[in-house]
Amino acid sequence: MKLAPIYFILVLISNSCHANPDEPSRIIKSWEAIDTNTLNGTIQKAYKKGLKWPIKPELYIFHLFELSDLKTTSYNYSADTIESPENISINLTRDGFLDDSVRGDIHHLELKKNKNGTWKVISLKRAMSCWRNKGLIYSSKVCP
Repeated sequence: MKLAPIYFILVLISNSCHANPDEPSRIIKSWEAIDTNTLNGTIQKAYKKGLKWPIKPELYIFHLFELSDLKTTSYNYSADTIESPENISINLTRDGFLDDSVRGDIHHLELKKNKNGTWKVISLKRAMSCWRNKGLIYSSKVCP
């Protein structure tokens, strides 16, 4: 009976060490730099219209990227500080496109806070995954 708690802890540890088979590992071979002017223009136009999302960078992916007709969408968001961030990184992964050649893509955004409270996209890069690839290999190359 005294071994039951130890056995339970070992089971928890062994289960937490296994990789999730639903989340295969990704290989990013190369990135494509994307012009940020269109995104920054959209952000400033929305701000001038009085919309609230331009001062909330955690909402940017919902307003700047197409997220419908996908199998999965995920993103992570990290800031340089918690209280008053000045720099933010966002990674957006989209998978399961309704496309014969492109399976999905990853976008990496770097944001810097403007004086008016909005955020400027200072860097945007993209890598695509093709249906014909074996595994999740992303690159800047056009899918066949």
